[in-house]
Amino acid sequence: MIIKIITSILSVMALSALQIAFISGLPGWFSSLNLILVVLIFILGFVGFEAAMWWSLGTGLLLEIFSFLPFGIYLISFCLTMAIANFLLNYFFTNRSLYSFLALTALSTLAYELLVNLAAFFFLEAGGRFFLMRSSFWSLVLEQIILNLLFTIFLYYVVHFFSRNFRPEFLIKNKKY
Repeated sequence: MIIKIITSILSVMALSALQIAFISGLPGWFSSLNLILVVLIFILGFVGFEAAMWWSLGTGLLLEIFSFLPFGIYLISFCLTMAIANFLLNYFFTNRSLYSFLALTALSTLAYELLVNLAAFFFLEAGGRFFLMRSSFWSLVLEQIILNLLFTIFLYYVVHFFSRNFRPEFLIKNKKY
């Protein structure tokens, strides 16, 4: 039990460090990838809601340390995003197929970005137009959704390759002549 906890803590720290130090420093579009959110979706889908909430608390806390936003925005945004994703996973997406993970990733990315930007807008007294009215916001969200979806496809097939529990099954109607 203690080894599992230590492994989880080290994994959360490594994931947060990878997001902060490596991915945010990539050039162009690649810096828009939200690796933490994609990994949290997979943890939610394959391990469960409780583990996803613990991971979202850990990664949110580590991101708070290195953020210029007011304390709590990442914690609240990740936790609310996981609650929304859990609701969608339980009541709308009944299986763990690639299409379910793609839809869940796209909707969770949109929810996360709306939550972070809404909280930042209210706490930082942003001047000018509301962030939903800016085309730059929507283009950045679209970039992030595209990158998250591409990484979701990659990660899904990696998980499928290493775990033989997920086999693509095609329902074929028996033809009777």
